[in-house]
Amino acid sequence: MRIGIVISGGDVTGINNFVYQISRLTKAEMVLFNGGIPGLLENNHQEISQRDLVDYAIAAIPVMQSGRTNRKLIRPEYETIAKHLKSLRIDVLIMAGGDGSLQFLHTLSEFGVNCFGVGMTIDNDVFGSDYSIGFSTACEQVLKEVAKLRNTGRALTGRVFMVELLGGYCGELTLQSAIKSNADFALIPECQIAPQELAERITQRLAAQNSVIILCSEGYTREYSPGFQGAIDTLIKQIEPLIGVRIRKTIIGYGLRNGDPTCEEIYQGTIMASEVARCIQSGMRNKAVIINGSNRPIPIDLISMKKRLVDTEGHHYKLAKQLQIL
Repeated sequence: MRIGIVISGGDVTGINNFVYQISRLTKAEMVLFNGGIPGLLENNHQEISQRDLVDYAIAAIPVMQSGRTNRKLIRPEYETIAKHLKSLRIDVLIMAGGDGSLQFLHTLSEFGVNCFGVGMTIDNDVFGSDYSIGFSTACEQVLKEVAKLRNTGRALTGRVFMVELLGGYCGELTLQSAIKSNADFALIPECQIAPQELAERITQRLAAQNSVIILCSEGYTREYSPGFQGAIDTLIKQIEPLIGVRIRKTIIGYGLRNGDPTCEEIYQGTIMASEVARCIQSGMRNKAVIINGSNRPIPIDLISMKKRLVDTEGHHYKLAKQLQIL
């Protein structure tokens, strides 16, 4: 068996392990396509052995390149990709990416390609899934940054820090990172806080502790478009006059996409790969694999894939409310 793998959209840590586990579990010949969907069109591929994959498995440096496209492909382009895959004797194509990437797979499957998809985005915004590859490590990066800010806030008290994170439309990364790092507030698109109320809560919190740390999704102020950074600049102009304290800002941005993968990252990628391998070996076709809150991998139809927002009835949202983070 020959399996092609392509990653699409923003790069993340953890994908190397997923690729390695697919190779390990299926014993297939592996063909990597560099450059995302454009790389498929250009037939930009390389073969890689399990010997090399095991060395890359838990490394932060990517074993393959991702890519983006801002347009929908037309029928002849899908036909070109299908022809490339057939000429390379690819039996199964696996793509890791966000909702748009997985919708692309659904269309490609109509051209005779057996497609499997998994969520790969630090925003963790793939519909139906509680986890996407890259999310755990991104949360860990935030934890490290918050810890450093908390330390400097103890050395020189009275500081207010605002940290902007990726997440243009979904606040899941900001929400869960705030809970896991003991940040004081999470500003997410799904839960707006009036500036005056936020200012009062910051002032109250600052009176009780040495520092205040606010995590903010880049899409919180509704200014977001792809590539935009600076939502916290808008907020700081609104909040600083109300609290009478200078707000120190940090934009973590693209550093969230990399870092040594966490143990949870390795585990989640492995169970995801195990289910993809099981589906392939059992003769299933054209599925996406999601992971539910009980760490159970579940195959669903590719057509079901779409973007999701924070579940305001879910556990993390309710816990954040209880902790007065939101």
